[in-house]
Amino acid sequence: MSDHFTILAQLRRPWFDEDVLKEAFHRATAQQHPDVVGGSGDEASALNAAYAVLRDPAARLRHLLELEWPNTAPAAIGIAPELADLFGKIAALRQAGAALAKKEAAAQSPLARALLVGDRAAQRKELETILVALGGAEAAAREELRAVDAEWETRDEATRAALAALQQRFAFLAKWQAQLREDLFRLGE
Repeated sequence: MSDHFTILAQLRRPWFDEDVLKEAFHRATAQQHPDVVGGSGDEASALNAAYAVLRDPAARLRHLLELEWPNTAPAAIGIAPELADLFGKIAALRQAGAALAKKEAAAQSPLARALLVGDRAAQRKELETILVALGGAEAAAREELRAVDAEWETRDEATRAALAALQQRFAFLAKWQAQLREDLFRLGE
């Protein structure tokens, strides 16, 4: 398995300053770009892959867990208790969005479509509200990640468990944000 931290000359840590990581990527890319003398397409691809993993908190934590605790099986994925309420709201909102899409598809006349404008606006507002809540949950998870990073040198079972829980939380948050942004985009059509 490739060590993406080593590829970008970064210490194995749970948290990175995104600007520092971006600068390290740009510096390494400038040296390894295929158009530069001594550069290589394979090395440039490895740099791109490493950057993609390390800039995404869920992917970075999964990779870090695999490197630091290679003999530990991944924990079963479950929704963190602090996200359960959001999950219920998101599921209901997405079902309402699917029902609205069916109504819009069935609306044949301009009048029928016009009658759905209010529903579209309400759906849009709810999506935006939940996206703000997800952004807040992500910010809270990032703060927890910084706290775990501050204790990184201990690297005990509690650290591993905290990182695994955060990895799952980041994965759910990213998935939900992507789904809701897609739903919001569809409403803008």
